[in-house]
Amino acid sequence: MKWILMALSLVVLQFWTHEQVLNLEMETVVYHRIVNAMVLASQDAVEDVIPSSTANGEPIFDQTEAAQTFRMTLANNLGLDPNTLQPLSNSTFHVAPKILDEEFYDWSNTTFPYHYVNSAYGINETLDAPSMVVVVQFTMPSYAANVPPFTITVPMVQSYAGS
Repeated sequence: MKWILMALSLVVLQFWTHEQVLNLEMETVVYHRIVNAMVLASQDAVEDVIPSSTANGEPIFDQTEAAQTFRMTLANNLGLDPNTLQPLSNSTFHVAPKILDEEFYDWSNTTFPYHYVNSAYGINETLDAPSMVVVVQFTMPSYAANVPPFTITVPMVQSYAGS
C-alpha cells in the first residue's frame, strides 16, 4: 500500500510539474507575440506622416492616423477587435489591452536629438528622429489552474525611418 501511495504521489507531482512548465512556456510564447506585435504596430504607425512635411526633411506625424494604424496592426497580430481591442474568440487573450501612454515627438514639437525620459515606465532614450512612444498594459493569460493571470506593461519607442 505504501508503494502504491508513493507511486500515485509521484504521478501527481509529475502532472503538476508538467502543468507548471507548460504554463511558463506559454507565457514566454505570449510575451514574444506581444513584443513582436508591438514592434510591427509601432513601425507601421511611424510611417503615417503628413506628406508635405517630408519635402523639407522634417516629417510631422499625422497623429490620428498613426494612432489608428498602431491599434489596427496590434489588433491584427494579436487577435483583437481593431476598434475596441477586445479579444476575438480565437485570441490568446481574455482581457483587452490598455494603451496607457501614447506620445509623438516630431519637428512640430521637438528638435533632435531629444532626450526622452519617462521614469514611470522605465524609458530613457535619446530620440534622433521623429518618434512614437507607446506603453501598453496586457493581462497575461494563465494555462495552469493555480496560477492567476497577471499584467505586464510593455513600453515601445519607435523612430521614423523615412521612405
